[in-house]
Amino acid sequence: MNILSFWLSNELYGIELTKVKEINRNIEFTKIPKAKADIAGLFNMRGQVVTLFNLAYILGYDCAIKQGAATCIILKCEPGSPNQHGFMIDKSGDVIEVADEMFEQPPANVVAQESKYIKSVVRLENELLRMLDPEILFGQ
Repeated sequence: MNILSFWLSNELYGIELTKVKEINRNIEFTKIPKAKADIAGLFNMRGQVVTLFNLAYILGYDCAIKQGAATCIILKCEPGSPNQHGFMIDKSGDVIEVADEMFEQPPANVVAQESKYIKSVVRLENELLRMLDPEILFGQ
């Protein structure tokens, strides 16, 4: 399975490449007044409005939404669905090929807030890759 890795709050995360539509760098987004804290804002992607989620907040990291250019991952949506979702990241990583036997259950010391969104982990040479479940995170 191919995994897109990315960094968020100095931690390595991953998502199945088949769930990813594209990575956008240096986007300008608009904050939504009185929006829930998990929504960073909206941006226009070639005529489609994309809702940007504050993934760091959802996972329980103490962070503020930075104004200015941001990097985000846009997820594929159901055919015919007008709802485009994406989430902000600190920086993108590599596409990593991971064999099925490399996936493990998340360790017990994963923070409770984060644990409900992580479906598995992969031990890499120098890092622990946390695999996110976009269906649970964003209802995809």
